[in-house]
Amino acid sequence: MAFKKIFPLEKLILISFVGISLFIYAPCSLAVKKGYKLKVEKKAIPQKDEEMVGGSFMVASQCPDCNNGYQLSQVVFSGFDKPRNSSTETFFITNNTDRTLTGVNLYIDYRTLDGRQLHKRFYPLRCNIPPGETRQASLPSWDKNKSFVYKKSRDSERTPGTPFDIIFDPVAFYLRF
Repeated sequence: MAFKKIFPLEKLILISFVGISLFIYAPCSLAVKKGYKLKVEKKAIPQKDEEMVGGSFMVASQCPDCNNGYQLSQVVFSGFDKPRNSSTETFFITNNTDRTLTGVNLYIDYRTLDGRQLHKRFYPLRCNIPPGETRQASLPSWDKNKSFVYKKSRDSERTPGTPFDIIFDPVAFYLRF
């Protein structure tokens, strides 16, 4: 049997043919392989402010005939504290109602001592305060640079901060049925 001598041009054509065949065949063979499913995490749907705590009702006005006789003034805020180097703000909430307080929606207005507004934010706060009792609340500070100090807080004598005052403006509170 005699083997035919393959010339360089024929080698090139043969290699090209094999390469093209593999190029066409390889993606087809990969397409039939089993695919993988992407796992999708289910995120919790955030509750609306009106549905803050199950089994609670909202008091949102000063109307004495509305809201089952409850008024916003029955929840009192006191004892605010924010030292200069603190990343949190603390204050006390007193529940002067006959039901358990489960949440408060409030605006906190931050002002210079001469009354100029520095910042204002809305904060929905969950809590569990029995009737007639007081609890401390803690929030992340609005002062990211830690350069302000509440006017009644203890200030560092070495590096004093800029004093500010606050105004609490409750929008609504929630009482358990």
